[in-house]
Amino acid sequence: MKKLAILILVVGLMLPSIHTNAAANSKTNATWIWNPWALTTAAGQNKVINFLVKNSVTDVYLQIDQEVERKTYQQFIAKATTNNISVHALDGASKWALAGGQAYADSMFTWLKNYQKNSAANQRFSGVHLDVEPYILTEWNTDRDDVVLAYQKLIKRSSQLSTNLSLELSIDMPFWFDEITFANTYGKSNLAKWAIKNTDSVTIMAYRNTATGANGINSLVKTEVQYAKDAGKTINIGVETGESEEGSNISFYEKSKTYMKNELAKVAKAYPQENVNLAVHYIDTWMQMK
Repeated sequence: MKKLAILILVVGLMLPSIHTNAAANSKTNATWIWNPWALTTAAGQNKVINFLVKNSVTDVYLQIDQEVERKTYQQFIAKATTNNISVHALDGASKWALAGGQAYADSMFTWLKNYQKNSAANQRFSGVHLDVEPYILTEWNTDRDDVVLAYQKLIKRSSQLSTNLSLELSIDMPFWFDEITFANTYGKSNLAKWAIKNTDSVTIMAYRNTATGANGINSLVKTEVQYAKDAGKTINIGVETGESEEGSNISFYEKSKTYMKNELAKVAKAYPQENVNLAVHYIDTWMQMK
Protein backbone atom coordinates (compact mmCIF):
# COMPACT_ATOMS: atom_id res chain seq x y z
CA MET A 1 0.00 0.00 0.00
CA LYS A 2 2.85 2.37 0.87
CA LYS A 3 4.49 1.67 -2.52
CA LEU A 4 1.18 2.35 -4.26
CA ALA A 5 0.79 5.66 -2.44
CA ILE A 6 4.29 6.69 -3.46
CA LEU A 7 3.58 5.71 -7.07
CA ILE A 8 0.38 7.76 -7.11
CA LEU A 9 2.24 10.74 -5.65
CA VAL A 10 5.00 10.50 -8.27
CA VAL A 11 2.49 10.24 -11.11
CA GLY A 12 0.57 13.18 -9.70
CA LEU A 13 3.72 15.29 -9.64
CA MET A 14 4.42 14.37 -13.25
CA LEU A 15 0.99 15.30 -14.58
CA PRO A 16 1.53 19.08 -14.85
CA SER A 17 4.61 18.60 -17.02
CA ILE A 18 2.77 16.06 -19.17
CA HIS A 19 -0.10 18.51 -19.62
CA THR A 20 2.30 21.35 -20.42
CA ASN A 21 4.07 19.33 -23.09
CA ALA A 22 0.75 18.34 -24.63
CA ALA A 23 -0.38 21.95 -24.70
CA ALA A 24 2.88 23.02 -26.31
CA ASN A 25 2.36 20.54 -29.12
CA SER A 26 -1.33 21.28 -29.77
CA LYS A 27 -0.99 24.73 -31.29
CA THR A 28 -3.20 25.80 -34.15
CA ASN A 29 -1.34 25.42 -37.43
CA ALA A 30 -1.92 27.65 -40.45
CA THR A 31 -0.43 27.62 -43.93
CA TRP A 32 -0.63 29.48 -47.24
CA ILE A 33 -1.81 28.07 -50.57
CA TRP A 34 -0.65 30.44 -53.29
CA ASN A 35 -1.59 28.26 -56.26
CA PRO A 36 -5.34 27.56 -56.40
CA TRP A 37 -4.86 26.01 -59.85
CA ALA A 38 -3.42 22.98 -58.06
CA LEU A 39 -6.91 22.43 -56.65
CA THR A 40 -8.79 22.23 -59.95
CA THR A 41 -8.88 18.41 -59.85
CA ALA A 42 -10.26 16.07 -57.20
CA ALA A 43 -6.84 14.41 -56.97
CA GLY A 44 -5.16 17.75 -56.34
CA GLN A 45 -7.68 18.70 -53.69
CA ASN A 46 -7.43 15.36 -51.92
CA LYS A 47 -3.63 15.47 -51.91
CA VAL A 48 -3.68 18.85 -50.19
CA ILE A 49 -6.46 17.93 -47.75
CA ASN A 50 -4.63 14.75 -46.73
CA PHE A 51 -1.45 16.74 -46.06
CA LEU A 52 -3.32 19.35 -44.03
CA VAL A 53 -5.02 16.71 -41.90
CA LYS A 54 -1.79 14.78 -41.38
CA ASN A 55 -0.04 17.93 -40.18
CA SER A 56 -2.91 19.12 -37.95
CA VAL A 57 -3.48 22.29 -39.98
CA THR A 58 -6.59 24.14 -38.84
CA ASP A 59 -6.43 27.30 -40.96
CA VAL A 60 -5.57 27.80 -44.62
CA TYR A 61 -4.90 31.09 -46.40
CA LEU A 62 -6.04 30.35 -49.97
CA GLN A 63 -5.08 32.71 -52.79
CA ILE A 64 -7.98 34.29 -54.65
CA ASP A 65 -7.54 34.07 -58.41
CA GLN A 66 -10.67 35.38 -60.08
CA GLU A 67 -9.92 33.30 -63.19
CA VAL A 68 -10.25 30.07 -61.20
CA GLU A 69 -13.76 28.65 -61.40
CA ARG A 70 -15.95 29.22 -58.38
CA LYS A 71 -16.69 25.50 -58.11
CA THR A 72 -12.99 24.79 -57.47
CA TYR A 73 -13.08 26.90 -54.33
CA GLN A 74 -16.46 25.49 -53.33
CA GLN A 75 -15.35 21.87 -53.66
CA PHE A 76 -12.09 22.42 -51.79
CA ILE A 77 -13.61 24.44 -48.97
CA ALA A 78 -16.37 21.85 -48.52
CA LYS A 79 -13.72 19.16 -48.08
CA ALA A 80 -11.76 21.39 -45.71
CA THR A 81 -14.89 22.09 -43.67
CA THR A 82 -15.55 18.37 -43.33
CA ASN A 83 -12.08 18.09 -41.80
CA ASN A 84 -12.54 21.07 -39.44
CA ILE A 85 -10.20 23.27 -41.47
CA SER A 86 -11.08 26.96 -41.89
CA VAL A 87 -10.22 28.57 -45.23
CA HIS A 88 -9.44 32.28 -45.46
CA ALA A 89 -9.52 34.31 -48.68
CA LEU A 90 -5.91 35.33 -49.36
CA ASP A 91 -4.88 38.22 -51.57
CA GLY A 92 -2.70 41.30 -51.65
CA ALA A 93 0.30 42.95 -53.28
CA SER A 94 2.61 45.80 -52.38
CA LYS A 95 0.89 48.11 -54.89
CA TRP A 96 -2.25 47.88 -52.77
CA ALA A 97 -0.46 50.24 -50.35
CA LEU A 98 -0.14 53.02 -52.93
CA ALA A 99 -2.59 55.88 -53.25
CA GLY A 100 -5.50 54.40 -55.17
CA GLY A 101 -4.42 50.86 -54.33
CA GLN A 102 -7.67 50.22 -52.51
CA ALA A 103 -9.24 49.58 -55.92
CA TYR A 104 -7.43 46.23 -56.04
CA ALA A 105 -8.83 45.28 -52.67
CA ASP A 106 -12.30 46.44 -53.68
CA SER A 107 -12.17 44.11 -56.67
CA MET A 108 -11.29 41.18 -54.44
CA PHE A 109 -14.01 42.01 -51.93
CA THR A 110 -16.60 42.31 -54.72
CA TRP A 111 -15.63 38.85 -55.95
CA LEU A 112 -15.73 37.52 -52.39
CA LYS A 113 -19.16 39.02 -51.71
CA ASN A 114 -20.57 37.32 -54.80
CA TYR A 115 -18.82 34.07 -53.94
CA GLN A 116 -20.22 33.96 -50.41
CA LYS A 117 -23.70 34.81 -51.68
CA ASN A 118 -23.65 31.97 -54.21
CA SER A 119 -22.10 29.29 -52.00
CA ALA A 120 -23.51 26.93 -49.40
CA ALA A 121 -22.53 27.42 -45.77
CA ASN A 122 -19.91 24.66 -45.87
CA GLN A 123 -18.37 26.17 -49.03
CA ARG A 124 -17.83 29.68 -47.71
CA PHE A 125 -14.62 31.34 -46.63
CA SER A 126 -14.15 31.80 -42.89
CA GLY A 127 -12.10 34.98 -43.08
CA VAL A 128 -9.99 37.38 -45.14
CA HIS A 129 -6.20 37.30 -45.06
CA LEU A 130 -4.15 40.10 -46.64
CA ASP A 131 -0.50 39.87 -47.62
CA VAL A 132 0.42 43.38 -48.77
CA GLU A 133 4.09 43.98 -47.79
CA PRO A 134 4.34 47.75 -48.53
CA TYR A 135 8.07 47.79 -47.78
CA ILE A 136 8.76 46.17 -51.16
CA LEU A 137 7.75 49.41 -52.86
CA THR A 138 10.40 51.88 -54.00
CA GLU A 139 8.26 54.54 -52.34
CA TRP A 140 8.88 52.88 -48.98
CA ASN A 141 12.34 54.45 -49.05
CA THR A 142 11.39 57.74 -50.69
CA ASP A 143 7.89 58.54 -49.36
CA ARG A 144 7.46 56.23 -46.39
CA ASP A 145 5.00 58.40 -44.51
CA ASP A 146 2.64 58.45 -47.49
CA VAL A 147 2.96 54.69 -47.99
CA VAL A 148 2.32 53.99 -44.30
CA LEU A 149 -0.79 56.18 -44.36
CA ALA A 150 -2.10 54.52 -47.53
CA TYR A 151 -1.42 51.12 -45.96
CA GLN A 152 -3.36 52.10 -42.85
CA LYS A 153 -6.29 53.33 -44.94
CA LEU A 154 -6.25 50.01 -46.78
CA ILE A 155 -6.37 48.06 -43.52
CA LYS A 156 -9.20 50.17 -42.11
CA ARG A 157 -11.33 49.88 -45.24
CA SER A 158 -10.59 46.16 -45.60
CA SER A 159 -11.59 45.66 -41.98
CA GLN A 160 -14.94 47.34 -42.64
CA LEU A 161 -15.53 45.35 -45.83
CA SER A 162 -14.71 42.14 -43.97
CA THR A 163 -17.13 43.05 -41.21
CA ASN A 164 -19.82 43.70 -43.82
CA LEU A 165 -19.37 40.06 -44.91
CA SER A 166 -19.32 38.82 -41.30
CA LEU A 167 -15.70 37.77 -41.76
CA GLU A 168 -12.63 38.42 -39.64
CA LEU A 169 -9.62 40.20 -41.13
CA SER A 170 -6.09 38.96 -40.62
CA ILE A 171 -2.84 40.17 -42.18
CA ASP A 172 0.78 39.17 -42.66
CA MET A 173 3.28 41.45 -40.97
CA PRO A 174 7.09 41.42 -40.58
CA PHE A 175 8.51 41.15 -37.08
CA TRP A 176 10.18 44.57 -37.39
CA PHE A 177 7.02 46.66 -37.86
CA ASP A 178 7.40 47.72 -34.22
CA GLU A 179 10.37 49.80 -35.41
CA ILE A 180 8.25 51.74 -37.93
CA THR A 181 6.72 54.78 -36.26
CA PHE A 182 4.07 57.15 -37.58
CA ALA A 183 2.33 60.37 -36.62
CA ASN A 184 -0.69 61.06 -38.81
CA THR A 185 -4.49 61.10 -38.78
CA TYR A 186 -4.43 57.68 -37.07
CA GLY A 187 -2.47 59.02 -34.12
CA LYS A 188 1.10 58.42 -33.04
CA SER A 189 2.46 54.94 -32.47
CA ASN A 190 4.34 52.14 -34.23
CA LEU A 191 2.94 50.14 -37.11
CA ALA A 192 2.99 46.76 -35.35
CA LYS A 193 0.93 47.95 -32.40
CA TRP A 194 -1.49 49.78 -34.69
CA ALA A 195 -1.95 46.82 -37.07
CA ILE A 196 -2.63 44.41 -34.23
CA LYS A 197 -5.19 46.78 -32.74
CA ASN A 198 -6.98 47.35 -36.05
CA THR A 199 -7.27 43.76 -37.29
CA ASP A 200 -8.70 40.59 -35.80
CA SER A 201 -5.45 38.67 -36.10
CA VAL A 202 -1.92 39.07 -37.45
CA THR A 203 0.62 36.56 -38.67
CA ILE A 204 4.15 37.63 -37.84
CA MET A 205 6.66 36.70 -40.51
CA ALA A 206 9.30 35.64 -38.00
CA TYR A 207 11.47 34.10 -40.67
CA ARG A 208 14.29 32.42 -38.81
CA ASN A 209 15.15 28.72 -38.59
CA THR A 210 16.07 28.63 -34.92
CA ALA A 211 13.70 29.23 -32.03
CA THR A 212 16.12 30.44 -29.39
CA GLY A 213 18.94 32.95 -29.18
CA ALA A 214 19.08 36.72 -29.59
CA ASN A 215 18.13 36.46 -33.28
CA GLY A 216 15.80 33.49 -32.89
CA ILE A 217 12.05 33.33 -33.44
CA ASN A 218 11.11 33.60 -29.77
CA SER A 219 13.09 36.79 -29.30
CA LEU A 220 11.88 38.43 -32.51
CA VAL A 221 8.16 38.09 -31.71
CA LYS A 222 8.26 38.95 -28.02
CA THR A 223 7.03 42.53 -28.44
CA GLU A 224 4.25 41.61 -30.86
CA VAL A 225 3.00 38.82 -28.60
CA GLN A 226 2.69 41.34 -25.78
CA TYR A 227 0.85 43.79 -28.05
CA ALA A 228 -1.60 41.03 -29.01
CA LYS A 229 -2.14 40.13 -25.37
CA ASP A 230 -2.81 43.75 -24.46
CA ALA A 231 -5.27 44.13 -27.36
CA GLY A 232 -6.98 40.79 -26.74
CA LYS A 233 -6.13 39.61 -30.24
CA THR A 234 -4.86 36.39 -31.79
CA ILE A 235 -1.33 36.27 -33.17
CA ASN A 236 0.26 33.64 -35.40
CA ILE A 237 4.00 33.11 -35.49
CA GLY A 238 4.97 32.31 -39.07
CA VAL A 239 8.07 30.54 -40.35
CA GLU A 240 9.45 30.05 -43.86
CA THR A 241 10.15 26.81 -45.72
CA GLY A 242 10.85 28.29 -49.15
CA GLU A 243 14.34 28.93 -50.49
CA SER A 244 15.76 32.28 -49.37
CA GLU A 245 18.64 34.40 -50.62
CA GLU A 246 18.60 36.57 -47.49
CA GLY A 247 20.82 34.30 -45.40
CA SER A 248 21.26 30.78 -44.10
CA ASN A 249 19.33 31.56 -40.90
CA ILE A 250 16.07 32.63 -42.56
CA SER A 251 14.31 29.51 -43.82
CA PHE A 252 13.80 25.87 -42.92
CA TYR A 253 14.49 25.11 -46.58
CA GLU A 254 16.89 22.14 -46.75
CA LYS A 255 16.20 21.45 -43.07
CA SER A 256 14.34 18.28 -42.12
CA LYS A 257 10.71 18.11 -41.05
CA THR A 258 11.88 16.74 -37.72
CA TYR A 259 14.23 19.67 -37.20
CA MET A 260 11.48 22.20 -37.94
CA LYS A 261 9.01 20.34 -35.73
CA ASN A 262 11.46 20.47 -32.83
CA GLU A 263 12.11 24.20 -33.29
CA LEU A 264 8.39 24.97 -33.50
CA ALA A 265 7.86 22.96 -30.31
CA LYS A 266 10.30 25.33 -28.61
CA VAL A 267 8.28 28.29 -29.87
CA ALA A 268 5.03 26.73 -28.64
CA LYS A 269 6.62 26.06 -25.26
CA ALA A 270 7.84 29.66 -24.98
CA TYR A 271 4.40 31.01 -25.87
CA PRO A 272 1.78 28.61 -24.46
CA GLN A 273 -0.93 31.28 -24.45
CA GLU A 274 -4.15 30.32 -26.21
CA ASN A 275 -4.03 33.40 -28.46
CA VAL A 276 -0.58 32.50 -29.87
CA ASN A 277 -0.50 30.03 -32.75
CA LEU A 278 1.88 28.82 -35.47
CA ALA A 279 1.94 29.18 -39.26
CA VAL A 280 4.14 27.59 -41.92
CA HIS A 281 4.82 29.39 -45.20
CA TYR A 282 4.00 27.86 -47.57
CA ILE A 283 2.33 24.55 -48.47
CA ASP A 284 4.28 23.73 -51.66
CA THR A 285 7.72 23.80 -50.07
CA TRP A 286 6.43 22.39 -46.79
CA MET A 287 5.13 19.35 -48.66
CA GLN A 288 8.56 18.86 -50.24
CA MET A 289 10.39 18.67 -46.93
CA LYS A 290 11.93 15.31 -46.04
